[in-house]
Amino acid sequence: MKRRWKLILVASLFFGVIGMLIYTSIGNAATFYMTVDELKAKQEQAIGKPIKVSGKIVGESVQFDADKILLTFELRGENGGTYRVPIKYEGVKPDTLNDGWEAIVEGELTEDGTLVASELLVKCPSKYEAMEKEGQEPPPSHPESEKTQKGGYEEWEK
Repeated sequence: MKRRWKLILVASLFFGVIGMLIYTSIGNAATFYMTVDELKAKQEQAIGKPIKVSGKIVGESVQFDADKILLTFELRGENGGTYRVPIKYEGVKPDTLNDGWEAIVEGELTEDGTLVASELLVKCPSKYEAMEKEGQEPPPSHPESEKTQKGGYEEWEK
């Protein structure tokens, strides 16, 4: 009888640890993905939770402190409303951080509404390549429009 209780105790402890590991790994991987407009509606619920937010970069708000390697900027919604999400990111400033380009930021929203980012992704500007093929002019702030593909490597025309 004593041996049976020890076995039950060891099995309970084993499955308890396994269950706790599964719970914590799922909890850390669960990240809400939302747009800036959706975040505006659910801001109170998102405070302190890991979230991914996509929106358009507000070019005039981009500031980079090279000494601290601190990048701050704002994201706005697709419809260009007045609501903006301030972003604080410690890391290198991407070359593609241009006005109106779409960015996806992953991090944690603070109580003052700032998203402290752990990851920053600026979407590929391939839509401008399609614009060029259709004969439309890409925006002047689009540096990729000055590049061409030659021999598999990108080279500057200038």
